[in-house]
Amino acid sequence: MVSARERVQRAVLREDVDMLPISIWIESPEPARSLMDAVGADSVERLLRRLGVEYRGFLPNISFLGIGLKGGYEEGWFTDERGRRLYRNIFGVVSAVSSDGRTSMYVEHPLQRVDVREYAFPEVREEDFGVVERFRRQHEDYCVVGYALQPFETACALFGYNLIYRLMLREPWKVEYVLDRLFGIAEEQAKLLAEAGVDQVYSGDDVGAQTTMLISPELWRRFLKPRYRRLADAVHKRGALFHFHSDGWIEPIVPDLIEVGVDVLEPLQPEAMDVRRLKELYGDKLSFEGGVGVQRLPFKTPLEVAEEVRWLVRTLGPTGYTLRPSHTILPGTPVENIIVLYEAANRVRRVRP
Repeated sequence: MVSARERVQRAVLREDVDMLPISIWIESPEPARSLMDAVGADSVERLLRRLGVEYRGFLPNISFLGIGLKGGYEEGWFTDERGRRLYRNIFGVVSAVSSDGRTSMYVEHPLQRVDVREYAFPEVREEDFGVVERFRRQHEDYCVVGYALQPFETACALFGYNLIYRLMLREPWKVEYVLDRLFGIAEEQAKLLAEAGVDQVYSGDDVGAQTTMLISPELWRRFLKPRYRRLADAVHKRGALFHFHSDGWIEPIVPDLIEVGVDVLEPLQPEAMDVRRLKELYGDKLSFEGGVGVQRLPFKTPLEVAEEVRWLVRTLGPTGYTLRPSHTILPGTPVENIIVLYEAANRVRRVRP
């Protein structure tokens, strides 16, 4: 009997599998709560088992499993002089959040007023190592994924998007300095996660929009590629796999990700990239995760959802692929569509009896 953990490992390494693995990602209370009610699950663990999910660490309505941070800025909610409800995170970045809690935007960037050499970066909370170890033991038969900091997105929040792109061209040393510190945090987290026994260390940054990249491939290769290579090396040296995340269209840098040492590329967003083409071009060197477009999922019929699942399994499977929604399942997505997605996947994902 192949365990879920072994099944995922074989799929990522593009070896023969008995079944194509599946995963899930839901961040918001809805539709997580409604989904649990619909399938009769009174806990997240029972929900994951009911859906046949092989992964643990991406949990509905629960933060990613990771090594946390300490120090830095005092986190919390506050109200400004205009009456806005704002949130400051540990990096000192302030966000305004919509009344329904679904969207937010940055309104204050610390490195617009503080010299990069004087900014107090938070530290890695090493005491979380024990939490990850216990989680690993509790889920020994499943693929455990641990989260490390997404450095470039954090740098963009610290500087603000307009400023960081100007600095890359005019004062690149400032960006280099901050990225070195942030990648250092990510690398320390990744080492601890891998040593605690996670199977995959999740990092990466959103650098793709719907039809183009947010940063030129040339700048990505200069500022980010060598740092990701060091991060991937740190993960591999400790026996874990490197799971790289970026939304959107990132086709120009996929060969670079292979060179860096990425094992899993996700979320494989079909609204932005041709998933069949990616599999044909790079499926012998890279494994993929995602494929079910969350932008269109709320508007499909259950029959269309089931057909999309069958097409993805035929096209991207049977190995080197984990089927999953391309991002967190959005509020407003019909619960019936989510259930059909996993029922269809469990019907067609078996490779052999």
